[in-house]
Amino acid sequence: MVTSVVIICEDSPFGKNSVVESIRMAAGILAVGDIDQCKVILLKDAVYFMNKNLNSGALNVDNFTNIIRLIELSDIEIYIHDDALKAAGIEITDLILEENTKIIGTQEISQLIFEADMSFKY
Repeated sequence: MVTSVVIICEDSPFGKNSVVESIRMAAGILAVGDIDQCKVILLKDAVYFMNKNLNSGALNVDNFTNIIRLIELSDIEIYIHDDALKAAGIEITDLILEENTKIIGTQEISQLIFEADMSFKY
C-alpha cells in the first residue's frame, strides 16, 4: 500500500505551471486521505517559485498567493534544494518560508526519494 509520495519539480515557474500543478497534485493526493505524506521537492529553476520578491504581474502570470495559501492549508511539505538556491543567487531571506518549508541538501533529497513509496517527476 502506498502511504508516502514525493513529487519532484525542476521547471521554472515562468511560462510553465509545473510548480503550481505539483503543489495542486500534492494537495489532491492528501485530500483523498489514503496517503499519509506527500512532499514536494523543488530543484533547479523551480526554486524561483518560493522567492517572495517575485512579481507575478511583471511576468504576466497569475498571482501565486492562492497556491502559497494552499500549501499552508493542506500541510504540504515543501523541500527546496540548497544548491539550486545558490545557483539562482537566491538568499534565504528572499524566500517565502512557512512552517512546512525546508531547505535541504542533495543527500537529504536522495533520502526522501528513497524512503517514499512512490515518486513523480513533474
